[in-house]
Amino acid sequence: MIKKIFIIFFTALTISSISFAQKKIIIFETDYSNNYNSYAVKDIIIKNLFVNSDFRIIPYMPYKKNSYKEIKSKIKKLTLNNNADLSITYNLFKYKNGLLLNYVIFDREKPNEWKEKNIYSKEEKLFESINKVLEEIYSYSKKNNNLITEDEYISLIGYYSQIVNNIENNNENKKKIYEMFFNFYKDNIYFNMDYLEYLTENGNKNSLNDMNTIVENMEKHLDKNNHYYLSALGDLYYSKYKINVENEDIEISIENYTKAINAKKDNYIYYKKLANAYILKNDYDNASKSYNAAIKIYDKDIALIKDAVYLLKRDMNQNGNLVIEYLKKIIDINKNDDEALEELAGIYENLGDKYNAQTYYTKLLEAVNYNLYIINNEKPNPILYDKYIKKRNEITKKLEKLKI
Repeated sequence: MIKKIFIIFFTALTISSISFAQKKIIIFETDYSNNYNSYAVKDIIIKNLFVNSDFRIIPYMPYKKNSYKEIKSKIKKLTLNNNADLSITYNLFKYKNGLLLNYVIFDREKPNEWKEKNIYSKEEKLFESINKVLEEIYSYSKKNNNLITEDEYISLIGYYSQIVNNIENNNENKKKIYEMFFNFYKDNIYFNMDYLEYLTENGNKNSLNDMNTIVENMEKHLDKNNHYYLSALGDLYYSKYKINVENEDIEISIENYTKAINAKKDNYIYYKKLANAYILKNDYDNASKSYNAAIKIYDKDIALIKDAVYLLKRDMNQNGNLVIEYLKKIIDINKNDDEALEELAGIYENLGDKYNAQTYYTKLLEAVNYNLYIINNEKPNPILYDKYIKKRNEITKKLEKLKI
């Protein structure tokens, strides 16, 4: 009898675990023509799910902007192609005196029961519509109690409108926008996620005070074991090391990035940050391992793969095959990436593999045509044309040499 009860309990537990196993979710971006409200909807949903949920968020990088109807008509195929369990796309437009938010949620397990809903609200109450979407998404997850507040939303709308409508989107203007909003909304976790990223990339002595404040506010809002809080600590000590070059700081940074990874293993960005920290420490072996782990999780980030290739090329005898594999990944993503094509052609040439060297130099010639002249030369441009001719001649000579 005890054995039977145990079997029933174990079966129920297994079914429950399957039902609530970590799901992979993808949010398909639609063309919203600089509508800052639409930008806010997408950004808040992604950030909320990232910080608070157990979903694995799959990045989506379309090559062209898609309309809501296009995404909706292909949502099943797109979900399967991206190996996601759950997908969402949305559309926001003005209706009467407010905003109408349309959205579709597709559940891979129930392909014939996908949901399409629309919610009307006044602009100042759009956060309530966003929360309804979040509640719907969280119904597929273990966690469903982390919604946005009115205070968080109202302050963000001003920030998003400044970012989207900022014509001169240069670094100096970004800095002014960030500093202006930080002076008013130091405790807004969603805004601070962007600002912290900016401070980490552009870190200097003046940044550390704001970074300390952000991390202290994160601690008030998030559990100390929350992956994002741990990552924020990693960012803080990473920046401290860059400024003060104290070995203890880089060790603390690595420790916290590692903890963040253990708390959310599916986030490739944390591995990328860990790799950067190891590079500062001159630990290139662990940096390479971190890059490889990041690419294993998500192999569509060209900048990440190029960083990994740059590091792996330090020892081509050991890493040559992996470098070739990664360069081919880049070309699979963008067949006109002339940097990757030239690198790969050169490797094959040095190996004495004339066939593959010719193949990739030929593809490089096509890419140079595409990148330097056809696409960027909308108006007559003699400087660009000279650059194109020079590069074309260099590649042509390479091909002629390989024919001998």
